[in-house]
Amino acid sequence: MRKQLPNNAGDLDSRSPLVSVVICVYNAGEYLRPSVSSIVKQTYRNLDIVIIDDGSADGCLATITDLLDDRRIRVFRQENAGRSVALNRALDLARGEFYAIQDQDDISDPGRIQKQLEVMVSRPELAAVFCGYWLHMNEKRRAPLLASKVESECRADVDAFRTPAHDATGLFRMSKVRDIRYDPSLRFTQGVDYILQIGESHPMLVLGESLYGSRMDPSSLTRSDPDRREREIARMLERVSERRGQSFGGTLPHRRQRKYRSHNSLIDNDIAGVFVVSVLSQRKRRSRWGAVKTGLQCARLHPFDPYYYKALLYALLPARLLHFVRSARSDGVRSAWAS
Repeated sequence: MRKQLPNNAGDLDSRSPLVSVVICVYNAGEYLRPSVSSIVKQTYRNLDIVIIDDGSADGCLATITDLLDDRRIRVFRQENAGRSVALNRALDLARGEFYAIQDQDDISDPGRIQKQLEVMVSRPELAAVFCGYWLHMNEKRRAPLLASKVESECRADVDAFRTPAHDATGLFRMSKVRDIRYDPSLRFTQGVDYILQIGESHPMLVLGESLYGSRMDPSSLTRSDPDRREREIARMLERVSERRGQSFGGTLPHRRQRKYRSHNSLIDNDIAGVFVVSVLSQRKRRSRWGAVKTGLQCARLHPFDPYYYKALLYALLPARLLHFVRSARSDGVRSAWAS
């Protein structure tokens, strides 16, 4: 018999599965408080909130002093050792039957945990359930990604060296992922590698609902040094190939698209690509005005760069012409590299 969440799943209940939420912190500044608050205010209450302070020196933990009165929160401090080490320590400390990640500067919708958990409880074969997300830019929601994916679609992504969704949106079943760890040698692609490891052995799916806000910060390392990021991606994909017993030729899956991209898109890790995926997901749901609005928002990022008008073009093209253009270009924008 399948386990069912109690009707009052939003309240603490001994029958409700305990969910650990992992928050790794390093100099999060003013963004930490809204991030932690979004977890404290989840409609699902049976949470074990594990905060790992990875050697912060900016006093950001002082901004949540009052929130620490919540008995669900546990804080652990360590010398700065990197995100992967902090994540692995958090997993060792997590008490939950399931766990989710909350990035230090991101925002979770109040119903995020409850909606993902409802699926996990009803589908015991799943190792992970992801959700759509929006870009949190200038304190506003931009480019919602709404496309759902069933198990077979997720597996196809994994086989093609792509993550089915933004890794931070996942809710994971501990019994299936307990022995999988984040690679300490990877600075900013450890999440992609982790999801690929899970997907190689276990089924997962993506909810077609935007429940997570990914903050975009122009000063981020992953966007200020694209060449360094690509070197790490190549190294990570080579290891994935070796794990699968496949050969890796050294060519990144998306490198062939670089010649079509502008300098701005290389610097910001192709945020425009996320807007394109958002437009396509909204058009699939027949939200034409939402798609146009998203396209306009993308164009405003760099008004004099034609590449940033691609999302708007996709929003305005008639359906048949859009299908023809996409088939001819074989765009295949990959969220694994735009997250």
